[in-house]
Amino acid sequence: MGKNKNKKKRGIGKIISIHRNYGFISTDSFGQKGEEIPFEISLDMIKIVNGKEQIEYSEEVSFDLRKGVLLRDKNIREAYNLKFNEKNLILKERITSKPYLQQIREKFTLFNIDIPDSELAKKELTDSTAIIQELKEQGTSEEELQDIVESLNRSNEAIFKTDDDVLYEYLKFKGFQPNMLEYLINGLFLDKNILFKVHRVSDDKQKHYEISDLIKLDEVDIVFREKILKWILGIENAYKSLMSRISTQELGGEQISEKVVLYWKNSTDRTKQEQYKRAKNRYKYLPYSDQYDYITNPDIFPLDDLMSQMDLTSLEGLLTIFDRFSKEEQNISGNSIKSIFPWIRDIVIHKQILRDLRVLRNAAAHGRPILPILMNPDYNPNWDLEFDNPEGRTNIKKWDLFEPLKRMNQIIFSVDEQTSIQIMQPIFGNPYRKAWIELNFIYHRFISLFDNKRYSDFLLESKEFLDYESIDSRTDLEKELYPKLFDIGDTTAFLQTGTPPAYCVLSNEATMASMAADIHRENMNSNIEKYL
Repeated sequence: MGKNKNKKKRGIGKIISIHRNYGFISTDSFGQKGEEIPFEISLDMIKIVNGKEQIEYSEEVSFDLRKGVLLRDKNIREAYNLKFNEKNLILKERITSKPYLQQIREKFTLFNIDIPDSELAKKELTDSTAIIQELKEQGTSEEELQDIVESLNRSNEAIFKTDDDVLYEYLKFKGFQPNMLEYLINGLFLDKNILFKVHRVSDDKQKHYEISDLIKLDEVDIVFREKILKWILGIENAYKSLMSRISTQELGGEQISEKVVLYWKNSTDRTKQEQYKRAKNRYKYLPYSDQYDYITNPDIFPLDDLMSQMDLTSLEGLLTIFDRFSKEEQNISGNSIKSIFPWIRDIVIHKQILRDLRVLRNAAAHGRPILPILMNPDYNPNWDLEFDNPEGRTNIKKWDLFEPLKRMNQIIFSVDEQTSIQIMQPIFGNPYRKAWIELNFIYHRFISLFDNKRYSDFLLESKEFLDYESIDSRTDLEKELYPKLFDIGDTTAFLQTGTPPAYCVLSNEATMASMAADIHRENMNSNIEKYL
C-alpha cells in the first residue's frame, strides 16, 4: 500500500513569543531540536477583558505543520490548527499600534539616534536671526522688523504647543521621512541591547548617530535602487540583443525566430496572446514597417517586435522556447541542419538565477528602501531553523551557485563543506541577497561572453559604486553628485563588534560572485554534453 503523501504532520511544542498578529513555537517534533515555527493568531484566541483585547493561549501546544507556504518569495513552514492545554491557559494583553512619534522616540533610543531635547529643538526651529539679517540688508525699517518678529513669535506659539509638535516639525525640518524608520533594523544597524549583551559594548562606549546619518543613508539607498534597476534592465537588453543578433545574422536564426513568433501566436496563454497582438501592431502605418514583409506572411514578424513587449518576467520563457527550437533540425536551402547556440543553451540551463532577479527588480522599482530587506534576516521567518539545518530545511545544494561558492570558500578560507554551507546560508536564506549575488554572477558568468561593451560598462560602474578599499579622493561636491555605497558609513561599529557594515557585506558578495563565475565557467568543459 502506497505512502499517504497528504497525511498531516502533527507536532508538539512550546510557544516562546507572542506578537500582535503572530507568534513562534519551539519544537523538537520534526528532526531538529529547538526548531522555531511561526503561526498566525486566530480570531478565537482573542478575548475582550475589561474592554481590552487579550490573547488566550497555553505555553504547551500541539499543531499541524504546513509546508511550502510562499511568503516574501520564500517557501516557509508554518504551524496551524493549534490545540492548547485548557487547564493552563494564559491571557496576554494584545499589543496595540503605536503613534508615529512614539515609534520615533523608541526606535531612535534603541538604535542610538540622537535628537535634541524639546527646548533645544524649538530654539533651532524658531531662530529668526538669518531672516532678520536679510530683511535689514533689504532696508526694512526697525518698526517693520518689530512687527515681523512679533508675528513670527505668535505663529511659533500656535505651532509649537507640545513636545510632540516640536518633534514633528523638527523631523520635517531635518528632512526625515516616515519610511526612513525602515532603516532602523538589526542587520543594517545594531541596537543597543545587542551591542551590550552580545558584543559587550557598554552604553557609554556605544556609537551614536544623527538624523543626518539616516538622511545620507536614504540618499545612497535611492541611488542603489536606481543602479539595481539599471543593471537588471541591462541583463534584459543583453539577452534580447543576443537573440536578435542570432535571428538576423546566424545560420538558422531566422527560421528559429519565426517558429518562436508562431509559438506565441498559437499559445492559449492570455499574456502571450496580448504580447503577440501588441507586437504585430507595433509598426502598423509607420514608415519603419517597410523593412519587413507583413503582407505575404501575415502571421510572422521580426522577433525584435515580440521582444519589445517583454520584460524580465517573460524573458525566461522566451529563452527557453528559443533554445527548444534551436535544437530541432531546420531546412535551409534544401539542407537539414541543427543550429545549436551555446550562449542561449548556457543561459537556459541556469535559468533559475534569471527568475530569481524578479524579486530584487520589484523591490527596487516600488520605491521602498532596499538596504533593509537585503540586510534583515527577519525577512525569512524560518531563518533560525534554516541556518541551523540548511541541508535538511532548504535546497541549498541544488542552487546553481552552490558548487562554485563552496569551492571558492574552500580556496579562500580552507573550510569544509559544512562550514561553507553556513557561510552561504545568510545569502541563500534571503531571496533579495540571493538575487543580489546572482545579478553580479550573471554579468561575470554570461554577459561577459557575448556583450563586451555592456559588461565593461557594468564593471566600471559597479566598481566605482561598491569600492570601499581605495582612498576616497572625491571633493564634497563629487560626493554629493556621485555617492558610493561606502557613504552610508559604519552602521555596525565594526571595530567594536566585528560585524561588517552593509557596504562591506554587499561589496564583498559582488566580488564573491565574480570569483564564483570564474570557477563555474571552468567547469563548462566537464559538462560539455549539456550544450549539445
